Amino acid sequence: MFLQFFIRIAAIFCMIGFGVLAKKLKFIDSSATTQLSKLVTYFFYPALVFSSLVTNFTLETLLANWALPAGTIIIMSTGCIIGVIFVKIFHFGDKTQKGQFLFQTTINNYSFLPLPIILILWGEGGVAQLIFSTLGSEITLWTLGILVLTGNKLSMDSLRHLLSVPILAILSAIAVITFRSTAGGGAGEVIFSSEVFSLVSTSLMDMLDVFGAATIPLAMFLAGSRVADLKPRHFFAFKQISVVVLRLIIIPAAAIAILLSLPFSDELRRILLVVAVMPSAITSVMLSEVYNSDTDFAASSVLTTQLVSILTIPIWLSILTS
Repeated sequence: MFLQFFIRIAAIFCMIGFGVLAKKLKFIDSSATTQLSKLVTYFFYPALVFSSLVTNFTLETLLANWALPAGTIIIMSTGCIIGVIFVKIFHFGDKTQKGQFLFQTTINNYSFLPLPIILILWGEGGVAQLIFSTLGSEITLWTLGILVLTGNKLSMDSLRHLLSVPILAILSAIAVITFRSTAGGGAGEVIFSSEVFSLVSTSLMDMLDVFGAATIPLAMFLAGSRVADLKPRHFFAFKQISVVVLRLIIIPAAAIAILLSLPFSDELRRILLVVAVMPSAITSVMLSEVYNSDTDFAASSVLTTQLVSILTIPIWLSILTS
């Protein structure tokens, strides 16, 4: 079982490798990476979000899946609590490094890396469930995540990110699903049953499906191009090794224990279990620059946890599916 998962995970990481190679060969530069990242964030990913949710959910199934965003909040809160415990054990002379350490234990890669893994394992339905779960992840990132990163300073700028384009896509999809499920009889029934509406809606969803399908390969490729720029200075520092152990072993173990104890369905729990074993979020490097945190520590955490996760992810998946 481990070998099967390892081969699949390694194949996914090859997409990151292509991004690294393209950056090293100077086929793409930092400016292009930034611009493409914006395109993925503002266009491709929202299209995938909207089409996946509208295609795979009704109002009833959406309400039945409330555990997904709640579960990601639980996962990240668990990481934060464990991080706070270990912060008291370690000595941090630099407050920015302390904040970065807590951020690494709190926020992991909750969307782009698990997307291709879940797509391979459970198809488009699993992808839709993962996307819905990111509602909880985004809320945690821009509240608890920014609080620990900045040392309990939550600004209006961070709160504005709660209305990011992907979140707006989720909310728009929920609105459409709700309207579709509740508009019965009268004009609503006439509209939804009309041949023109059916043709327009089908064509629109087909377009969004094709457009959004570019999200996964582009996101992985861009992740590689970003990793290629990382030049960490303290790979083997004790605190850095501690982040790897916490992020990939201790926090997943604690989160998994909690998730297994909660009355979630197996279908929903499996999505959350994959999210729980993910490495550090690549966006932590960008956020460390925005909020004047320890960028070197963020870069080290991202690179080391990503590399080690090639082994730990298939190990965890083998254990959880046995």
